Amino acid sequence: MEAKWLEDFLSLADTKSFSRAARTRHLTQSAFSRRIAALESWMDAKLVDRSINPITLTPAGQMFRGL
Repeated sequence: MEAKWLEDFLSLADTKSFSRAARTRHLTQSAFSRRIAALESWMDAKLVDRSINPITLTPAGQMFRGL
């Protein structure tokens, strides 16, 4: 896992928006989404429910954020 992935996830959890979090992290939305997907793949768990707008954290995402 890369430290920037954790920073990306925390930004997403705070903003609840891929586009706002991407702007905050100075990335394109697609690059930001790929980094979140890479984190989820590395953890072998979905951290974000993308079907709801604004996004919500899954139980795994809530647990990870609380660490």
